[in-house]
Amino acid sequence: MKLHLPCFLGLAIVAVASSACDGPRECVDGPSNLTPDVIAQCDPPPDGAAIEDEIVSAGAETEPDGTLVITWSSFGLECGTSTDDISLWLPDDCWRQGWVLTAEIPAELAYAGSVIEMHEHPEVVGDLAAFSQFGSGGVGIDGDEPFFTGRLELVALSDACVTGVMTGFGTGSLDVVLGGPELDGAFVAPRCGNVHLESRPRAHSRRGVSTPASYLDED
Repeated sequence: MKLHLPCFLGLAIVAVASSACDGPRECVDGPSNLTPDVIAQCDPPPDGAAIEDEIVSAGAETEPDGTLVITWSSFGLECGTSTDDISLWLPDDCWRQGWVLTAEIPAELAYAGSVIEMHEHPEVVGDLAAFSQFGSGGVGIDGDEPFFTGRLELVALSDACVTGVMTGFGTGSLDVVLGGPELDGAFVAPRCGNVHLESRPRAHSRRGVSTPASYLDED
């Protein structure tokens, strides 16, 4: 197993970490996919639940086994983009602070009305790609221990959209690069063509350890 380090910009470690940053250096920040027309297809959040304004883009897809995959981001991304699609090494002309967070919710928890207390469900696995003035990195977990903290409620699931509410939802990490957001509020995640996803490799990591899930190679 070969483990790659996160990318740190402007530091001497760049030469060492450059192999972890292979791939196209593309700007990931575009327009939000949460347009008024798209949002209009979604069930509204519960009364009194304000939309989480840190979420600029979101999308939901279903795997063949029924696993619900939801991605949220502070970047403007096309629906269907996940953490695995994001290079940790961004061009200087589009550098900004932000994050992409993907959760995979098993079929038995993916139903309208489901209230998921994250500390009770390590089987809800996830990935985080984070970018800050200190550098960039990614972390993921394989389900041996909870990756997320807080609560995720799935209010409504339709063929067009997933509506939910987050309470203290995040990784719980204080890592300056890989801490990610703590989200409180409602969200809508449009279905991204309901495309079946390939199974993705999971990083074996511990909270606060920089382990890019998308750059973990099995020898």
